[in-house]
Amino acid sequence: MRKYVLLFLGLCLDYVWMNAAVVLVDRLFPGVAETVLGQPTSWAARTVLSLILVSLAWVANVSVGEWLLSYALAEQPAGRRQWPNLLLGTLGFVSGIWYVLRLTQPDDGMPFLFMVEQTPLKIAAVALYIALYGWCGVMLLRFEPRAKLYNALLFASTLPLAAINQLFSHDALVASMVARANSEGRTFTMEKAELYARLSIYYAVLLVVVMLAILYFCRERPATAAERSLEGSPSGRA
Repeated sequence: MRKYVLLFLGLCLDYVWMNAAVVLVDRLFPGVAETVLGQPTSWAARTVLSLILVSLAWVANVSVGEWLLSYALAEQPAGRRQWPNLLLGTLGFVSGIWYVLRLTQPDDGMPFLFMVEQTPLKIAAVALYIALYGWCGVMLLRFEPRAKLYNALLFASTLPLAAINQLFSHDALVASMVARANSEGRTFTMEKAELYARLSIYYAVLLVVVMLAILYFCRERPATAAERSLEGSPSGRA
């Protein structure tokens, strides 16, 4: 039963990143789809194309999802606890991909480390943070050594980021919430945005506590002999 659940999760992970790649190409090169199909790419067309690419990847045995879950699939005995790694790892992997897609949309002015305007420095900083999220998610899915340490540091970094936005970029934070809602066709009043902004630090604390609690139950694969010998060498101890 566990094997089939993991295979399905691998398919879902493949679909997520392939669909994101299709959407990314469509956003960056919109003329390509119109030239090939004669019309802008619809949601249904992107979904079908993503499913075809997932099928081809599995037939060719080049599935990223299968690679991410290779340790979980092969681990023995089969009854060992895996759900915390799979849950947090999937959230990290998917969040990283989702935020990459957000970078291709018009900027809503969300502040990041005192930066509000969409400058190359802000884009690079956000992209690096996104990459860390995805990488830490991959480490958990693969049960890599030190995955818990790196993810704990990443989760903890959410608190100073939220505090900086609250203390030094409050007005920009409120304005970005309203701008994002307007871009999505939703009504979001300034009063409601003010309330959400004031509660954001409490939400961040609660989220970090929950994530760290789940992370506590995550596991890491045993270090290989080469890694143990490297850590035990004089240079490694230095």
